[in-house]
Amino acid sequence: MFVQGFGPLALQDTRAPKRSRIRRKSKTDWWRDMGTSVAATYRIEDVEEAWRMLEESGIESPGQSLDFTKVWIDHFGVTPDEQLYVTGTARGKVVALFPLIRRKRYGIDILTWFPGPHVGCNAPLMDHETLALLSDEELGDLWNRMLKSLFGADAVVLHSMPALGQRDYFRHLGDHIDWDTLYRSEFASWDECAAVQHTRSRRKHDRQQGAKLAAMGEVRFEEISGRDAAQEVLDSIDVMFEQKAKRFAEWGVEDPFEHPLMREFYKKVFQTDGTLEGKLHVLRLDGRIVSMRYNLVHGDRVFALVSSMDDSEELKPGSPGKQNLLRSMEAIFTSGHTMCDMGAGYSDEKRAWCNVEVPLRTHYIPLNAKGALGIKGHQFKGFLKREIKANPALFNLVKGVRAARNLARPE
Repeated sequence: MFVQGFGPLALQDTRAPKRSRIRRKSKTDWWRDMGTSVAATYRIEDVEEAWRMLEESGIESPGQSLDFTKVWIDHFGVTPDEQLYVTGTARGKVVALFPLIRRKRYGIDILTWFPGPHVGCNAPLMDHETLALLSDEELGDLWNRMLKSLFGADAVVLHSMPALGQRDYFRHLGDHIDWDTLYRSEFASWDECAAVQHTRSRRKHDRQQGAKLAAMGEVRFEEISGRDAAQEVLDSIDVMFEQKAKRFAEWGVEDPFEHPLMREFYKKVFQTDGTLEGKLHVLRLDGRIVSMRYNLVHGDRVFALVSSMDDSEELKPGSPGKQNLLRSMEAIFTSGHTMCDMGAGYSDEKRAWCNVEVPLRTHYIPLNAKGALGIKGHQFKGFLKREIKANPALFNLVKGVRAARNLARPE
């Protein structure tokens, strides 16, 4: 470890300096003299203590959870040489941590986040209080040193990085492109949430749909904790994935939960015994699951990762998905949570319930010429995605083609 500001003393003139040459060091000078340093390791055990400390101040995504990452490594058999953890120290303490995995993408080896698109956003673990004290020069020096410690790949792709507060903390992390928007509902209580988001017209609409659903049978809402989940509950998660798979096929979108190993991961992390807690919001009609929302909870923050509903034609007038979401939001804010993160990408439910929008960017750092070429290809792909989504007619055309292709696949 190298720490700036310290070194062997040189021979000096021992005579008293002139008064005009004396300058007291300010507090800022003393902090800067401590310098910055970095450390890199492939062993998650080496950074566990620092990770726990940084996580205590709150996380922006389940992917920043140490417990989540440990389950990911164990479940998917990630080998040590596929892992890289880089810590950055400033002002005498660890202030940032990059947990990265090596993957093959776009014909190149990249370092990227563990969960990828399975969480709404990704970011390094950070000591926000200390980083806020750093000057732009200090912050730039910290990130540059950490970037120089990234090795063993052609490029680094830091997907879906959020804008945090008023300061652009990540502007020194290579080139970037605007990627998407993260939607959150942030309120101190259910009364506050309902007063702002649950308008009079929407209350009337929800009552009408609720009455139609109740006319079809007995409606029951359940909140189930992962720490108390029986096998029957875990089996019900499969119902959610099957419901979701039908919607993906209908939309012409690739199913990220199609592989059985990925589905089993969601069951395993749901039962994690640590800082994360799994929580299901289930709506039943005569005992049958007609809608489900899969959440991971960290402190006072709820991260909604997957939602599903029975798309049977006879249930549509009762809109079980919207009915479950209404009860889910009430349960979240009534129980003392202050944020529900609904992930990236615009949807009707986010329009109805979210009052905070967070811009997301993807940052690129080439480590060699091959990586630079691969990055250009990925950036162009990202540009096409944004242009297609921004054009409703083109977006519907692409979804239609995908849906037709999915329907044409043999069972």
